[in-house]
Amino acid sequence: MERSPVRTTIQAESGIPFRLVYSDTKSPQNELPDHLHDWHEIIYVYRGQGSIFIDTGLENMQEGDLFIIPGSTVHRALPDAGNPVTSSALFFSPGLLASTAGGAASSLLSLFERCRKQRVYKRHLNTEEQSQVAALIDDIQTEFQLGHHLSAHAALLRLQLLLIFLERLEAAGPANPGKSAPGPSWLSSTISHIDDNLRNGLSLPELAQHASVSPAHFSRAFKRYTGMTLTDYALARRVIMAKEHLVQGDETMAAVADACGFDSLPHFYRQFKKLTGTTPAAYRRTMNSSR
Repeated sequence: MERSPVRTTIQAESGIPFRLVYSDTKSPQNELPDHLHDWHEIIYVYRGQGSIFIDTGLENMQEGDLFIIPGSTVHRALPDAGNPVTSSALFFSPGLLASTAGGAASSLLSLFERCRKQRVYKRHLNTEEQSQVAALIDDIQTEFQLGHHLSAHAALLRLQLLLIFLERLEAAGPANPGKSAPGPSWLSSTISHIDDNLRNGLSLPELAQHASVSPAHFSRAFKRYTGMTLTDYALARRVIMAKEHLVQGDETMAAVADACGFDSLPHFYRQFKKLTGTTPAAYRRTMNSSR
């Protein structure tokens, strides 16, 4: 059976679009496929080592690191085989806060938009900050375990407190991202080149020439440092671009497919549903109705 390399389906066990994967130890064998979802995500690392590819760059993962990942951002964790990362990950729909936090929602979500715009997704927390973040995550886990009829609401309030805490950290000073993970010097610039040329088609020999390496070395290194093949990455980026077109305008499906570099309209429909679980038209209706 063909497996989608980038789609992750998030199950909201609490009955609201909010999920916590608590204190989970990752390994190369059980790490989720490359993440591509509309929900925002916060990852807090308790211990272990590894790296994570986010958007166009590679970052180390180690104790005290916190990652703020906006929805529809391609990312993939690459755990260390000998000392895998143990982390908690919170996933939630942006629309959840819009429906519960009222006018404060935009302020609570502004952190994610700044991270997207600045392409700075990592903050290394000091000891006191680590304790406060871990305590809030513990409280959310406790509420979900209680199973009280108000537990989901109580967990959501803790999420808002966590977002307020992180927003205040940002206001106090720019993020200290810590050390970036090592990778080839050409990786980031080549990925930016890929993003700029999605509509024009992508040639492995051309990209390898752009990176000044052989096609074989390019393919191996790209997969090693991103966890994805070139084809998988380009497809994910095209779907993200298509989502933006579908929500921001009223273009025909054929125009969206052409603008995002899909070979044909049927190819667009097939690949979009494969990665998102829904059709482009249904996605547009759902997103427009939630605005």
